Amino acid sequence: MPDLVTHFTVAYCFTRPARWARFRVIFYLGTILPDLITRPLYILFPSTAYYVYSLHSPIMIVIVSLLISQIFERNIRRHVLLFLLLGTALHFVLDLLQKQVLDAYYWLFPFSWKTCNLGLFWPEDALTLLPVWVCLIIIVESTIQFRNRSSSWTSLK
Repeated sequence: MPDLVTHFTVAYCFTRPARWARFRVIFYLGTILPDLITRPLYILFPSTAYYVYSLHSPIMIVIVSLLISQIFERNIRRHVLLFLLLGTALHFVLDLLQKQVLDAYYWLFPFSWKTCNLGLFWPEDALTLLPVWVCLIIIVESTIQFRNRSSSWTSLK
């Protein structure tokens, strides 16, 4: 799976516009939620890995997202659920793009134990691309700062 930094960086690029500001953190949580649920379990209990992988499926994440959204005040629960699900959707898209040696993602669990991936990159390739992600964030931030400065200069004229 892409590492958490890659998931976060891609999410950051999506949520940089100001209209995302209110629920940006919830979106970030959704982006890393499948790994937060599964990684500690199969690291601590390797013999349960086959079962833990089923938690890394869309239907299980929807259930977890529904539970998490109930923690929040009633008037924002729908928004929290929406942004959690959007974040997890982005997570699953990135996971779908990678190659796997073994079965890892059961997209249709509990209806099927079959898995499929597009196989565009290996999981460890994400770490070699880390400098690219950092440069991408720097470019995005620099562009936004430049635009803000330019618009403030034109408003002063």
